[in-house]
Amino acid sequence: MPAKLVAFLLALALCASAQNPKLLLTPQRLKRLQRDRERQTDRWLNFEHRVQTAPGSPERGFELALYYAVTQDKARAAEAAQWALKHPCELRQVALISDWTGSAIPEASSSCPAPHAGSVGALRDSFFLAAAAGNKGESPKLDPELLRTNAPDGLYDAVEYLDAVRSTQHIDLRERNRGFFSSLPQRFLLSMRPEEVEHPQWKAHIAALALATIDPNLEGSQFLQGWGMEDRFTLRDGPGVAYEFLWANPYLPGVSYQNMDPWLYDLSGLLIARGGWSQLACWIQISPSGLQQQNCPPNWQSQVVVFGHLTLIPVNDKCIQVERVDRNESIILWYLKPQTKLIFTASGENRSAEADPAGMWHTPEEVRGKVCVHR
Repeated sequence: MPAKLVAFLLALALCASAQNPKLLLTPQRLKRLQRDRERQTDRWLNFEHRVQTAPGSPERGFELALYYAVTQDKARAAEAAQWALKHPCELRQVALISDWTGSAIPEASSSCPAPHAGSVGALRDSFFLAAAAGNKGESPKLDPELLRTNAPDGLYDAVEYLDAVRSTQHIDLRERNRGFFSSLPQRFLLSMRPEEVEHPQWKAHIAALALATIDPNLEGSQFLQGWGMEDRFTLRDGPGVAYEFLWANPYLPGVSYQNMDPWLYDLSGLLIARGGWSQLACWIQISPSGLQQQNCPPNWQSQVVVFGHLTLIPVNDKCIQVERVDRNESIILWYLKPQTKLIFTASGENRSAEADPAGMWHTPEEVRGKVCVHR
Protein backbone atom coordinates (compact mmCIF):
# COMPACT_ATOMS: atom_id res chain seq x y z
CA MET A 1 0.00 0.00 0.00
CA PRO A 2 1.34 3.51 -0.85
CA ALA A 3 3.05 5.29 2.04
CA LYS A 4 0.80 8.35 1.65
CA LEU A 5 -2.33 6.24 2.08
CA VAL A 6 -0.91 4.55 5.18
CA ALA A 7 -0.06 7.96 6.64
CA PHE A 8 -3.58 9.15 5.87
CA LEU A 9 -5.08 6.11 7.62
CA LEU A 10 -2.86 6.70 10.64
CA ALA A 11 -4.00 10.32 10.80
CA LEU A 12 -7.61 9.17 10.76
CA ALA A 13 -6.85 6.77 13.58
CA LEU A 14 -5.33 9.62 15.59
CA CYS A 15 -8.50 11.67 15.12
CA ALA A 16 -10.57 8.70 16.20
CA SER A 17 -8.83 8.54 19.57
CA ALA A 18 -10.76 11.64 20.59
CA GLN A 19 -14.08 10.23 19.42
CA ASN A 20 -16.52 8.00 21.22
CA PRO A 21 -17.50 4.84 19.35
CA LYS A 22 -21.22 4.52 18.69
CA LEU A 23 -21.60 0.81 17.97
CA LEU A 24 -21.46 -1.86 20.73
CA LEU A 25 -18.73 -0.08 22.73
CA THR A 26 -20.77 1.97 25.17
CA PRO A 27 -18.65 4.10 27.52
CA GLN A 28 -19.31 1.68 30.37
CA ARG A 29 -18.41 -1.36 28.28
CA LEU A 30 -15.24 0.21 26.90
CA LYS A 31 -14.16 1.23 30.40
CA ARG A 32 -14.64 -2.36 31.60
CA LEU A 33 -12.56 -3.72 28.71
CA GLN A 34 -9.78 -1.25 29.41
CA ARG A 35 -9.88 -2.27 33.06
CA ASP A 36 -9.53 -5.92 31.97
CA ARG A 37 -6.41 -4.96 30.08
CA GLU A 38 -4.95 -3.11 33.08
CA ARG A 39 -5.62 -6.12 35.27
CA GLN A 40 -4.28 -8.55 32.65
CA THR A 41 -7.30 -10.81 33.03
CA ASP A 42 -7.39 -14.20 31.32
CA ARG A 43 -9.92 -12.95 28.77
CA TRP A 44 -7.72 -10.00 27.84
CA LEU A 45 -4.62 -12.22 27.56
CA ASN A 46 -6.52 -14.70 25.39
CA PHE A 47 -7.73 -11.89 23.14
CA GLU A 48 -4.30 -10.27 22.91
CA HIS A 49 -2.77 -13.62 21.97
CA ARG A 50 -5.43 -14.03 19.29
CA VAL A 51 -4.56 -10.65 17.73
CA GLN A 52 -0.85 -11.42 17.80
CA THR A 53 -1.04 -14.93 16.36
CA ALA A 54 -4.04 -15.17 13.97
CA PRO A 55 -3.40 -12.82 11.02
CA GLY A 56 -5.60 -14.96 8.78
CA SER A 57 -8.65 -14.86 11.06
CA PRO A 58 -11.96 -14.36 9.23
CA GLU A 59 -12.79 -11.90 12.02
CA ARG A 60 -9.48 -10.07 11.67
CA GLY A 61 -11.00 -6.66 11.00
CA PHE A 62 -13.27 -6.85 14.04
CA GLU A 63 -10.42 -8.11 16.22
CA LEU A 64 -7.97 -5.40 15.15
CA ALA A 65 -10.52 -2.62 15.60
CA LEU A 66 -11.48 -3.87 19.05
CA TYR A 67 -7.82 -4.09 20.02
CA TYR A 68 -7.30 -0.49 18.92
CA ALA A 69 -10.38 0.72 20.80
CA VAL A 70 -8.99 -0.73 24.02
CA THR A 71 -5.30 0.10 23.57
CA GLN A 72 -5.23 3.08 21.16
CA ASP A 73 -2.47 1.25 19.27
CA LYS A 74 -2.41 3.29 16.04
CA ALA A 75 -0.56 0.60 14.10
CA ARG A 76 -3.46 -1.80 14.74
CA ALA A 77 -5.94 0.89 13.59
CA ALA A 78 -4.06 1.29 10.31
CA GLU A 79 -3.94 -2.49 9.88
CA ALA A 80 -7.69 -2.67 10.47
CA ALA A 81 -8.30 0.05 7.86
CA GLN A 82 -6.16 -1.82 5.33
CA TRP A 83 -8.12 -5.01 6.07
CA ALA A 84 -11.39 -3.15 5.39
CA LEU A 85 -10.10 -1.96 2.00
CA LYS A 86 -9.31 -5.55 1.06
CA HIS A 87 -12.63 -6.93 2.38
CA PRO A 88 -15.34 -4.40 1.39
CA CYS A 89 -18.03 -7.09 1.36
CA GLU A 90 -17.62 -7.75 5.10
CA LEU A 91 -20.17 -5.07 5.89
CA ARG A 92 -20.43 -5.56 9.65
CA GLN A 93 -16.68 -5.60 10.19
CA VAL A 94 -16.15 -2.66 7.84
CA ALA A 95 -18.72 -0.62 9.78
CA LEU A 96 -17.12 -1.46 13.13
CA ILE A 97 -13.64 -0.62 11.82
CA SER A 98 -14.90 2.75 10.61
CA ASP A 99 -16.74 3.49 13.85
CA TRP A 100 -13.99 2.34 16.21
CA THR A 101 -10.94 3.67 14.34
CA GLY A 102 -12.37 6.59 12.37
CA SER A 103 -11.26 5.22 8.98
CA ALA A 104 -13.34 5.79 5.87
CA ILE A 105 -15.86 3.17 4.72
CA PRO A 106 -14.63 1.62 1.44
CA GLU A 107 -17.05 1.54 -1.45
CA ALA A 108 -18.79 -1.83 -1.67
CA SER A 109 -18.02 -3.83 -4.78
CA SER A 110 -20.78 -4.81 -7.17
CA SER A 111 -19.48 -8.35 -6.84
CA CYS A 112 -20.45 -8.50 -3.16
CA PRO A 113 -23.16 -11.11 -2.56
CA ALA A 114 -26.60 -9.68 -1.87
CA PRO A 115 -27.58 -9.90 1.82
CA HIS A 116 -30.40 -12.22 2.80
CA ALA A 117 -33.36 -9.83 2.62
CA GLY A 118 -35.27 -9.56 5.86
CA SER A 119 -32.74 -11.44 7.99
CA VAL A 120 -31.63 -10.05 11.32
CA GLY A 121 -28.04 -9.98 10.05
CA ALA A 122 -29.02 -7.84 7.05
CA LEU A 123 -30.92 -5.41 9.30
CA ARG A 124 -27.93 -5.18 11.62
CA ASP A 125 -25.39 -4.67 8.83
CA SER A 126 -27.44 -1.95 7.17
CA PHE A 127 -27.90 -0.13 10.46
CA PHE A 128 -24.21 -0.43 11.36
CA LEU A 129 -23.11 1.04 8.04
CA ALA A 130 -25.54 3.95 8.31
CA ALA A 131 -24.52 4.67 11.92
CA ALA A 132 -20.80 4.51 11.11
CA ALA A 133 -21.33 6.94 8.24
CA GLY A 134 -23.29 9.31 10.47
CA ASN A 135 -26.63 8.66 8.75
CA LYS A 136 -29.93 7.68 10.32
CA GLY A 137 -30.76 5.05 7.72
CA GLU A 138 -34.11 3.28 7.77
CA SER A 139 -36.32 3.34 10.84
CA PRO A 140 -35.09 0.50 13.08
CA LYS A 141 -37.44 -2.45 13.57
CA LEU A 142 -37.21 -6.08 14.62
CA ASP A 143 -39.87 -8.74 14.06
CA PRO A 144 -39.74 -11.39 16.82
CA GLU A 145 -40.71 -14.00 14.22
CA LEU A 146 -37.13 -13.78 12.96
CA LEU A 147 -35.91 -15.08 16.34
CA ARG A 148 -38.34 -17.89 17.02
CA THR A 149 -35.92 -20.55 15.78
CA ASN A 150 -33.40 -19.53 18.47
CA ALA A 151 -30.47 -20.22 16.13
CA PRO A 152 -27.35 -18.80 17.83
CA ASP A 153 -26.29 -16.81 14.74
CA GLY A 154 -29.62 -15.03 14.41
CA LEU A 155 -29.89 -14.39 18.13
CA TYR A 156 -26.40 -12.92 18.32
CA ASP A 157 -27.08 -10.67 15.31
CA ALA A 158 -30.27 -9.49 17.02
CA VAL A 159 -28.46 -8.63 20.25
CA GLU A 160 -25.92 -6.51 18.36
CA TYR A 161 -28.77 -4.77 16.54
CA LEU A 162 -30.79 -4.14 19.72
CA ASP A 163 -27.73 -2.88 21.56
CA ALA A 164 -26.64 -0.52 18.79
CA VAL A 165 -30.12 0.94 18.22
CA ARG A 166 -30.55 1.56 21.93
CA SER A 167 -27.15 3.22 22.38
CA THR A 168 -27.30 5.39 19.24
CA GLN A 169 -30.99 6.25 18.89
CA HIS A 170 -32.19 5.63 22.45
CA ILE A 171 -34.92 3.32 21.16
CA ASP A 172 -35.68 0.00 22.81
CA LEU A 173 -36.98 -2.25 20.05
CA ARG A 174 -38.27 -4.74 22.62
CA GLU A 175 -41.04 -2.46 23.84
CA ARG A 176 -43.67 -3.54 21.31
CA ASN A 177 -43.09 -7.22 22.11
CA ARG A 178 -42.09 -7.04 25.75
CA GLY A 179 -43.53 -10.46 26.62
CA PHE A 180 -41.52 -12.27 23.96
CA PHE A 181 -38.24 -10.55 24.76
CA SER A 182 -38.73 -10.92 28.52
CA SER A 183 -38.90 -14.70 28.13
CA LEU A 184 -36.22 -14.93 25.43
CA PRO A 185 -33.35 -15.80 27.84
CA GLN A 186 -35.27 -18.77 29.28
CA ARG A 187 -36.44 -19.75 25.82
CA PHE A 188 -32.90 -19.81 24.48
CA LEU A 189 -31.53 -21.85 27.37
CA LEU A 190 -34.42 -24.33 27.41
CA SER A 191 -34.24 -24.78 23.63
CA MET A 192 -30.74 -26.21 23.90
CA ARG A 193 -30.70 -29.98 23.76
CA PRO A 194 -29.25 -31.77 26.81
CA GLU A 195 -25.78 -32.30 25.34
CA GLU A 196 -25.63 -28.68 24.13
CA VAL A 197 -26.12 -27.37 27.66
CA GLU A 198 -22.98 -29.24 28.74
CA HIS A 199 -21.00 -28.76 25.51
CA PRO A 200 -22.26 -25.61 23.76
CA GLN A 201 -20.99 -24.37 20.42
CA TRP A 202 -19.00 -21.18 20.84
CA LYS A 203 -21.63 -19.13 19.02
CA ALA A 204 -24.31 -20.29 21.44
CA HIS A 205 -22.06 -19.44 24.38
CA ILE A 206 -21.39 -15.94 23.01
CA ALA A 207 -25.05 -15.36 22.16
CA ALA A 208 -25.93 -16.16 25.77
CA LEU A 209 -23.35 -13.72 27.18
CA ALA A 210 -24.54 -10.98 24.82
CA LEU A 211 -28.25 -11.57 25.46
CA ALA A 212 -27.73 -11.39 29.23
CA THR A 213 -26.44 -7.80 28.86
CA ILE A 214 -29.58 -6.47 27.13
CA ASP A 215 -31.60 -6.53 30.35
CA PRO A 216 -29.47 -8.03 33.15
CA ASN A 217 -32.17 -7.52 35.77
CA LEU A 218 -34.53 -10.00 34.15
CA GLU A 219 -34.72 -13.25 36.08
CA GLY A 220 -34.09 -15.15 32.85
CA SER A 221 -31.02 -13.04 32.09
CA GLN A 222 -29.58 -13.91 35.48
CA PHE A 223 -30.06 -17.63 34.80
CA LEU A 224 -28.45 -17.20 31.39
CA GLN A 225 -25.58 -15.22 32.89
CA GLY A 226 -25.03 -17.94 35.48
CA TRP A 227 -24.77 -20.53 32.72
CA GLY A 228 -22.67 -18.47 30.30
CA MET A 229 -20.10 -17.37 32.89
CA GLU A 230 -19.19 -20.86 34.07
CA ASP A 231 -15.40 -21.21 33.92
CA ARG A 232 -15.58 -24.45 31.94
CA PHE A 233 -17.07 -22.60 28.97
CA THR A 234 -14.35 -19.93 28.77
CA LEU A 235 -12.99 -19.71 25.21
CA ARG A 236 -9.21 -19.76 25.12
CA ASP A 237 -8.63 -19.83 21.37
CA GLY A 238 -10.47 -19.53 18.07
CA PRO A 239 -12.71 -16.77 16.65
CA GLY A 240 -14.92 -16.67 19.75
CA VAL A 241 -12.14 -15.25 21.94
CA ALA A 242 -12.69 -11.64 20.83
CA TYR A 243 -16.45 -11.96 21.34
CA GLU A 244 -16.03 -13.37 24.81
CA PHE A 245 -13.71 -10.51 25.71
CA LEU A 246 -16.33 -8.05 24.44
CA TRP A 247 -19.41 -9.53 26.14
CA ALA A 248 -18.39 -11.53 29.22
CA ASN A 249 -19.18 -9.22 32.11
CA PRO A 250 -18.41 -10.72 35.54
CA TYR A 251 -20.07 -7.74 37.23
CA LEU A 252 -23.59 -8.66 36.07
CA PRO A 253 -25.81 -10.65 38.45
CA GLY A 254 -25.95 -14.36 37.76
CA VAL A 255 -27.65 -17.28 39.47
CA SER A 256 -27.51 -21.02 38.88
CA TYR A 257 -29.57 -21.94 35.82
CA GLN A 258 -30.35 -25.26 37.51
CA ASN A 259 -32.78 -23.37 39.76
CA MET A 260 -34.89 -22.28 36.76
CA ASP A 261 -38.27 -23.97 36.34
CA PRO A 262 -37.50 -26.21 33.36
CA TRP A 263 -40.36 -25.35 31.00
CA LEU A 264 -41.75 -22.51 28.93
CA TYR A 265 -45.08 -22.17 27.11
CA ASP A 266 -46.05 -19.68 24.42
CA LEU A 267 -49.62 -19.11 23.21
CA SER A 268 -48.41 -19.35 19.62
CA GLY A 269 -48.26 -23.08 20.26
CA LEU A 270 -44.82 -23.72 21.68
CA LEU A 271 -43.86 -25.78 24.70
CA ILE A 272 -40.25 -26.48 25.65
CA ALA A 273 -39.63 -28.61 28.72
CA ARG A 274 -36.97 -30.81 30.23
CA GLY A 275 -36.89 -33.27 33.09
CA GLY A 276 -33.65 -31.80 34.44
CA TRP A 277 -30.30 -30.40 33.39
CA SER A 278 -28.25 -33.57 32.98
CA GLN A 279 -27.24 -34.88 29.56
CA LEU A 280 -29.65 -37.79 30.07
CA ALA A 281 -32.72 -35.70 30.95
CA CYS A 282 -35.89 -36.01 28.90
CA TRP A 283 -36.21 -32.95 26.64
CA ILE A 284 -39.25 -32.08 24.49
CA GLN A 285 -40.35 -29.31 22.18
CA ILE A 286 -43.94 -29.22 20.94
CA SER A 287 -44.87 -26.74 18.21
CA PRO A 288 -47.22 -26.52 15.20
CA SER A 289 -44.48 -28.18 13.14
CA GLY A 290 -44.52 -31.27 15.34
CA LEU A 291 -42.85 -32.91 18.31
CA GLN A 292 -39.13 -33.10 18.98
CA GLN A 293 -37.83 -35.21 21.83
CA GLN A 294 -34.66 -36.63 23.29
CA ASN A 295 -33.90 -39.09 26.09
CA CYS A 296 -37.59 -39.59 26.91
CA PRO A 297 -38.94 -43.02 27.99
CA PRO A 298 -40.96 -45.14 25.55
CA ASN A 299 -44.67 -44.29 25.24
CA TRP A 300 -44.32 -41.20 27.43
CA GLN A 301 -46.78 -39.38 25.15
CA SER A 302 -49.65 -41.50 26.49
CA GLN A 303 -48.81 -40.79 30.14
CA VAL A 304 -49.00 -37.87 32.54
CA VAL A 305 -45.52 -36.32 32.69
CA VAL A 306 -44.16 -33.76 35.16
CA PHE A 307 -41.53 -31.14 34.29
CA GLY A 308 -40.82 -29.04 37.37
CA HIS A 309 -44.09 -27.26 38.21
CA LEU A 310 -45.65 -28.30 34.91
CA THR A 311 -47.96 -31.30 34.54
CA LEU A 312 -48.45 -32.37 30.92
CA ILE A 313 -51.59 -34.44 30.38
CA PRO A 314 -52.44 -36.18 27.09
CA VAL A 315 -56.10 -36.03 26.11
CA ASN A 316 -56.61 -39.63 25.02
CA ASP A 317 -60.32 -39.88 25.82
CA LYS A 318 -63.41 -37.74 25.28
CA CYS A 319 -63.20 -36.43 28.85
CA ILE A 320 -60.40 -36.24 31.39
CA GLN A 321 -60.24 -35.25 35.04
CA VAL A 322 -58.12 -32.24 36.00
CA GLU A 323 -56.95 -32.14 39.61
CA ARG A 324 -54.48 -29.66 41.08
CA VAL A 325 -52.24 -30.87 43.88
CA ASP A 326 -50.18 -27.68 44.30
CA ARG A 327 -51.27 -24.06 43.87
CA ASN A 328 -48.04 -23.42 41.95
CA GLU A 329 -48.78 -26.26 39.54
CA SER A 330 -49.44 -25.49 35.86
CA ILE A 331 -51.40 -27.97 33.78
CA ILE A 332 -51.26 -28.24 30.00
CA LEU A 333 -53.52 -30.60 28.07
CA TRP A 334 -52.11 -31.80 24.79
CA TYR A 335 -52.34 -34.42 22.06
CA LEU A 336 -55.33 -32.53 20.67
CA LYS A 337 -55.93 -31.32 17.15
CA PRO A 338 -55.27 -27.61 16.61
CA GLN A 339 -58.18 -25.38 17.62
CA THR A 340 -60.08 -28.30 19.19
CA LYS A 341 -62.97 -26.92 21.26
CA LEU A 342 -63.02 -27.93 24.94
CA ILE A 343 -65.86 -27.54 27.42
CA PHE A 344 -65.54 -27.42 31.21
CA THR A 345 -66.97 -25.93 34.38
CA ALA A 346 -65.16 -23.24 36.37
CA SER A 347 -66.44 -21.18 39.30
CA GLY A 348 -69.86 -22.77 38.81
CA GLU A 349 -70.14 -21.70 35.16
CA ASN A 350 -70.05 -23.70 31.95
CA ARG A 351 -67.23 -22.46 29.73
CA SER A 352 -65.37 -23.35 26.57
CA ALA A 353 -61.85 -22.89 25.19
CA GLU A 354 -59.79 -23.82 22.15
CA ALA A 355 -56.52 -25.67 21.79
CA ASP A 356 -53.63 -23.66 20.37
CA PRO A 357 -52.11 -24.22 16.89
CA ALA A 358 -50.05 -27.14 18.24
CA GLY A 359 -53.00 -28.87 19.91
CA MET A 360 -52.29 -27.76 23.51
CA TRP A 361 -54.34 -25.90 26.11
CA HIS A 362 -52.73 -24.21 29.11
CA THR A 363 -55.53 -24.54 31.66
CA PRO A 364 -56.44 -21.52 33.83
CA GLU A 365 -55.90 -21.94 37.56
CA GLU A 366 -59.64 -22.16 38.30
CA VAL A 367 -60.12 -25.21 36.06
CA ARG A 368 -60.75 -28.31 38.17
CA GLY A 369 -62.77 -31.39 37.44
CA LYS A 370 -63.95 -32.73 34.11
CA VAL A 371 -62.75 -31.29 30.80
CA CYS A 372 -64.31 -32.70 27.63
CA VAL A 373 -63.70 -32.46 23.92
CA HIS A 374 -66.66 -30.83 22.21
CA ARG A 375 -67.76 -32.93 19.24
